[in-house]
Amino acid sequence: MRKVATLRAPGQIARSRPFGRLADDSIARSRHLTVLGATTYRPSVEREPASAPRDKRGAAPPPRDDAVVSRPRVAVVVLDWNGGDDTLACIASVCASRWQPLDVWLVDNASRQPVLDEVARRHPGVRTIANPANLGYAGGNNVGLRAALAAGADWVLVLNNDARLAPDTIDELLAVARTDPRIAAVGAKILRLEQPDRLWMAWGEIDYRQSLVRLIGADERDDGRFAAARDVAWVSGCAILLSRRAIDAIGPFDEEYFAYHEEVDWCATAREHGLRVVYAPRAVVLHRGQASSGGATFVSRRQYLTARNMVRFVRKHGSARERLRFALWFGAMLPLSWVKRRLQGEHEGVRLKLEGALDALRGRPIPRARLGLDG
Repeated sequence: MRKVATLRAPGQIARSRPFGRLADDSIARSRHLTVLGATTYRPSVEREPASAPRDKRGAAPPPRDDAVVSRPRVAVVVLDWNGGDDTLACIASVCASRWQPLDVWLVDNASRQPVLDEVARRHPGVRTIANPANLGYAGGNNVGLRAALAAGADWVLVLNNDARLAPDTIDELLAVARTDPRIAAVGAKILRLEQPDRLWMAWGEIDYRQSLVRLIGADERDDGRFAAARDVAWVSGCAILLSRRAIDAIGPFDEEYFAYHEEVDWCATAREHGLRVVYAPRAVVLHRGQASSGGATFVSRRQYLTARNMVRFVRKHGSARERLRFALWFGAMLPLSWVKRRLQGEHEGVRLKLEGALDALRGRPIPRARLGLDG
């Protein structure tokens, strides 16, 4: 019979590394999470070399600088919300990674039919966490980040459940990540799962226009134009490798974003602290996309959440000039979008976008039930 353990008081987690006020709040909300599988939620030592030095209490030393550590400890966090088969395929690709040992964490965000038991059966080494409610992309992944760092990870790859890794993806991400201690995040070249000769995106820019961001390389052919590593404004949360050093410095994802643009916010914060965000083109990820947003249809919860979070981002990071630029673009394009979508019978999506923006300005909570986020 598989062991079932309950997480203890949040103070046990907080002693590992500080996350700041935001993490303390989310720890308090997650104090009754249940961890399923053969291992319990506590710093793991089973994958460390037998000769690893320890203090008098038997505790492993804190992670050292990558220049000293010959092989950093790496974890992967996969968040599932009603992903089912996608999640199983994602975990299988992670477990087939060339980089070993690898700590793999599957966090379930209160799915209707969670696959935690099936993953534990197929991959006994994967650690699983069941959240009692849907905490969104930010909150759900933060639970996994806390667990991974408490277990001693130096780097954590946050991976969408509808993504697939190549066997050498993690090796290639780390090859870039370890070149400079100032690197906070590394992003992969993301290809379309159904058309692997085309990009889903390479990296992102922030232009403060009506969509706030630009996806560089989106739907372009993978023909060599995006083959050079470079510093960028942000990389996709579909597959983002985060350094422990950076998380300690600036905290995890801002949970007020819930879903969409939280990785843009995190990367912007990192850069504001003098850290680097780097695109690694030799690290390849296949991505299906839009699995949890209601699909490809324009009328979906995505319109509300993206608009809400764009306004939040602009107020948090934008200068006076950038705020004005965004307001003018967003205000001018919204009526045009309504006319276009009206002709296609999709104007409800525009209304959702306007509602999301207004709710952000007024400080209103997300209407979770109406957007279908609780089931």
